[in-house]
Amino acid sequence: MERRFSIDELGRRLELALKPIEKPPSLDGVLAAVGRNGKLRGPADWVFPAWRLYVDYVVEEIIGRFKPSAEEEEQLRDFGRKLDTLLGQAEGQARAKLEAVYKAVVDGTYRMEGGRLYAPDGAWMYIAKVAAPRIAIHGVSASAHFPDVLKLPRERLELLQLGWRASDEGNNGGRPFMGTTQPWQVFAWTAARYGELYVYVDSVILTREGASVEVTIIAKSWRQRRSKAEAIDLVASHLRRGEWAPLLTMWLGDGDAKRRDVLSSDYELVIATKEPWRLGSSKSTREALVATGKEAFERLGESAGAYGVLLDLLKAHKWIDVKLATDDGFRAAFKLKAKKRSIDVLREAFGQNGEIPTEQFSYAEDGQRRGAVVVADVVMHLELVGGRGGSLLAEYFTRDVGRALAAARRLESAGLKPNVVRSGPNYVVYIATADLLRLAEGDEAVRRAIALYLAEKAKNGTPRQRELAEKILKRHPLFPFQLLPFPRNRHLCALANRIDDEFSRYVVWNRRQPTCGIDQRPVGLRRRQPEEFGGAAEGFKRGVYLGRLLDAENGYKLGVRLGALHHLGEFVKVHDVHDAAELRRESIRLGRASTY
Repeated sequence: MERRFSIDELGRRLELALKPIEKPPSLDGVLAAVGRNGKLRGPADWVFPAWRLYVDYVVEEIIGRFKPSAEEEEQLRDFGRKLDTLLGQAEGQARAKLEAVYKAVVDGTYRMEGGRLYAPDGAWMYIAKVAAPRIAIHGVSASAHFPDVLKLPRERLELLQLGWRASDEGNNGGRPFMGTTQPWQVFAWTAARYGELYVYVDSVILTREGASVEVTIIAKSWRQRRSKAEAIDLVASHLRRGEWAPLLTMWLGDGDAKRRDVLSSDYELVIATKEPWRLGSSKSTREALVATGKEAFERLGESAGAYGVLLDLLKAHKWIDVKLATDDGFRAAFKLKAKKRSIDVLREAFGQNGEIPTEQFSYAEDGQRRGAVVVADVVMHLELVGGRGGSLLAEYFTRDVGRALAAARRLESAGLKPNVVRSGPNYVVYIATADLLRLAEGDEAVRRAIALYLAEKAKNGTPRQRELAEKILKRHPLFPFQLLPFPRNRHLCALANRIDDEFSRYVVWNRRQPTCGIDQRPVGLRRRQPEEFGGAAEGFKRGVYLGRLLDAENGYKLGVRLGALHHLGEFVKVHDVHDAAELRRESIRLGRASTY
């Protein structure tokens, strides 16, 4: 069958799931991960203990906040103990199967059959076309009882149940059930479907970030009364009448949480659904835009009531987004705490170090490698980044958090200050402009790579890249300017004379000197010019320097383009001259002429 990814990718995910850890998870790291995106992912040796740590924490917090009776407290503790036991049993089974499948993949002794990959000893895993590969866990289940901790009136409770049914909740033989990889959802859903439960660990999913545990719970004390479509229609109907509670739990299930947008005051309530038109306007074929504006999040928060207290102690990431949108004090405290660098957050969460192989790189290789530098044996790629003045970064991409942290550690050993951020499925290790320029001062290879990269972007990049490259060249002179002779090329000499003539039309020079002769530098560099033409001289200066790295002719052309076209154009904008229109035309003509 056609797979979504290669066997090599499967091997990489298995290796990440089996990677040993240096220290067990901490409660702070676990809560930070849940509050960030709701997920606990990583090596199996980290994920299962992290789940157990979270379960124990939540049980104690619920007892402390909601003050249940002695009987209810014992039911809560029993639920926590049984879930802990199931997770421990599943961990042993998962590790044995992961090791068997990994060995089969490495040795090439596996076989594919009916959407499954089999190891020689009979261990197998699901390999689907569209879903991540997963290891099924068998026989790890228990019955438990979860008490009514919310004590809500029946009609309010049913509103919360309605939203869950419209999103993540399924139907198992007429009973509601919930399957989730997010530990906070276990408690958020169970509190609304309290009573007799059947709990089991369903599978271990192999994601790009490591193993992820899926837990399934069936609510045996409740009957499933509505289809998914009916529930969605009822959520929309309640919303039209001003009741937001069903929308809250529907958003907790299938809502599209984008914290960056919330922190940027871009407030949108977007919910994933197969039929967006049932809820609101269609943002895409699978997303409904239900409401916009800060008021929408305020209404969502107000509808929670006692349920919001539970969501608070669960550290549910979507509820945190609601509070960030509505509570100015919470938002300010969150932003202050968020100033911690993401590399430090990753180290706290994973507490692991990896090793990356030393990679060799030659600048003589093909053009695809241009724009790369080797720093502390780590091959990094240069990238222009927009902003007020533009920045130049060196970046290393990997999907393995261990390799990312190991690369960062190597860079730190070289006296640099790297950071690690997430970008889609990748972890990006980067060093900022200041570190990069400091490296360039003492490393000829880095200096040359930066100059070639900026020259290429200034000449052939997009308009935005050309703008950023020129800004960086102006703001950060990488080397002291060195005068270089230019070839006696009649086209270049003629062009230089034309530039000299155009400048002379607007500036009275103290004396005339030939452009081509013994001193073959552009006039703009040989003469002491009025202040308003400093930009043009700087343009020539950059061009001559880049000519040293490429070749004199191309460097001269670039100098003409920067000096005559861009900077002369800026002169027209700044200074009030009578013949500004003519000067614009001349600068454009000179820019075209520089394409000799």
